[in-house]
Amino acid sequence: MNSNLIKRIATKVMVDYQRLSIVNNPDGLLTQEAVRSLLFQNYRVEVIVGSNLQLRIHFELIFKVNSDRRFLYVSEDTTSILPDMRQQAYVCTFNISDAFPLFANKSLLRCLPFEVLDKLYPLTTTRRVTMSECSFLVERLIVEREQELKQSADYCLARLRNIEVDWTKPQSMMETISSITIDAVKNGVYHQIIPGIDAINHSFQKWVDENYFATLQSNHLIHPKSVNKILPHLVIQHDREDKVALLVVDGFTYWQYTILRQFLETKGVKTEDGTTLSWLPSITMLSRQAIFRGGVPQPDYKQNPTNEGKLWMDYWKQQGFGSHELQYISDKDEFAINEGVKRLAVVTVEMDEKMHSSTDNKDLLSLTENWCPRITEKIMAILRLGYHLYLTTDHGSVLSYGWRPLTQIESVFLYKDGSRGKRHLIYNNKDEQTRFYKENKDLSLLNHDNWIAIRNDSCFAREGSAMITHGGSHFTEVVIPFVKLKIDK
Repeated sequence: MNSNLIKRIATKVMVDYQRLSIVNNPDGLLTQEAVRSLLFQNYRVEVIVGSNLQLRIHFELIFKVNSDRRFLYVSEDTTSILPDMRQQAYVCTFNISDAFPLFANKSLLRCLPFEVLDKLYPLTTTRRVTMSECSFLVERLIVEREQELKQSADYCLARLRNIEVDWTKPQSMMETISSITIDAVKNGVYHQIIPGIDAINHSFQKWVDENYFATLQSNHLIHPKSVNKILPHLVIQHDREDKVALLVVDGFTYWQYTILRQFLETKGVKTEDGTTLSWLPSITMLSRQAIFRGGVPQPDYKQNPTNEGKLWMDYWKQQGFGSHELQYISDKDEFAINEGVKRLAVVTVEMDEKMHSSTDNKDLLSLTENWCPRITEKIMAILRLGYHLYLTTDHGSVLSYGWRPLTQIESVFLYKDGSRGKRHLIYNNKDEQTRFYKENKDLSLLNHDNWIAIRNDSCFAREGSAMITHGGSHFTEVVIPFVKLKIDK
């Protein structure tokens, strides 16, 4: 998005000779998500908002160790910034009046979202807008904006309804749905297209009932149709001397992957796109275990990097590899690939943490864009070492809305570890499982084996609350990327 207002803001709060800006912004314009997202898209500057203590911690732990990244700290009080931070930063104050000096009613400006301010900006750069004109002009722009949003929502809904639903071709469907989703999120109309998403998900639930569990046993020669078949697929696809790497991005939806793909393309990375299916319930303890076990996950498994690394080592040792040829790297490890490694696993949970901290898809989209350059650096490092690199995830996510929390009595019959989340329940008492299923017909539930998962976009949380989470059988949680990456020569 080309925005003259963003250009104006950038010239006021950034300088070429410092990669850190510390800005006092009393009216809060820089904290608006649209502003933060556009500053990153256009100038690769990450806007960090927090107390001065939080900014200090970020300065020590993130800024100092990432010399290639630019940051803008929104500070509540720049006068108390310590000298060592001040020496490495451009410190200033930015008010909305700095961008709108000719607009008389400054208090009105502080009430407007960026999208309206962006429309207003070119109308105020060359002439003074008097107090009597301000309200009229803003009201006209708000009406225009509302009409644009309605047209955008209607257009996105029409595109969703025109999709030929065929879950035997999941990758082409996910490509189209992802494009529409991102457009809707960027234009602020995602909530208006939820009926179209719901209709597609309804068709997916029928497919789950008829095909999902049989698919878990499908042939993996050409493609792993579910996460438990990924490692067996790699065994077939590669000779022993090939260098093979698997990157698992925890909690990564297909639409987020398409954003990463754009970053990769700018670095000359070519992708062979595809999908696979998360293990149900779509939780890390089961689905990521299924990836690294190369088979059916075990209920008594304890999810942690140590056990996950052991699964990776054990699987490939059974294929004849020695310990020196195998490596597992998690976020807690230094990203340093050992010489002689033939089978490499890299796991990152950063996006999963960001997903759980988000309450809407617009926030998640912005966080994904901020994260993409960092993971791209690691991807490039792996590819340059000559690895055949595959990217996947253990589960996606869905924007969910509170149904109600579980009661204490309802929680009694659930396993302690991983037994209950916001969208799944695992039981140790079949009668109680059946009772809950029958007594809650208003909640769309998938009842199977010893577990229950929510099919639609509800979650076990306070009514009226919203969160991005996982554990259910919604298609955005279950249909996930499985992609081969290579440098385009």
